[in-house]
Amino acid sequence: MRAALSIAAAIFASGAAIAAPDDALSIGPGSYIYWASAYDGGNDTFREALLAQGEDFAIFQSISEWTEGGPADKFALFSGIFYVPCDADMPTTEEREAIAGLYPLATGNTAAVETGGGASFTVGEATEFFLMGRSRPAHRISSTYAGDEPSEETIIVLDDTPLTALIQWDESSRDSARLITSPKSVASTPVDTDLIGTCASLLNTLTNEN
Repeated sequence: MRAALSIAAAIFASGAAIAAPDDALSIGPGSYIYWASAYDGGNDTFREALLAQGEDFAIFQSISEWTEGGPADKFALFSGIFYVPCDADMPTTEEREAIAGLYPLATGNTAAVETGGGASFTVGEATEFFLMGRSRPAHRISSTYAGDEPSEETIIVLDDTPLTALIQWDESSRDSARLITSPKSVASTPVDTDLIGTCASLLNTLTNEN
């Protein structure tokens, strides 16, 4: 599971405005996602900062007293579904297109990639996820990761915002998004590509396109 920290002080220290519950979900660079984690009868909280985003990806940093800010503490989330740490190989263009091709989310849609030892995704039933004062349309997605540490989990992804909102690791362990802050209204400090490992290639692509 991702690293944990005290949520109480962090909400007020983040410096970002909390999105109004009745507004459409707003997320972008400078946003923070606050999570509640339940596992083996225990509970914890943690947060992630959105550093940068492109058409089909977002780069996040896990923040806690145990993280150091290096590539292992950052990850790319492709189309809100495929999680890849910034110290691992990034998916190919074709693989990214396969994941993006799951939208609009519909039961039965599937995608697979070979990067990282292989992963596959199957869109399951439609559901709703309560976030920021509203029940938001979403779908359950079954995720299977091969690689050195094979795993299976169920995630809930929002229909109208490419974002994982819940990770069901097993019967007794889950992480649920509870709060998302709005993007910063002023330009944030440029991401230091030396600190985001393999995720830097995603930003290099954006630079080349511009």
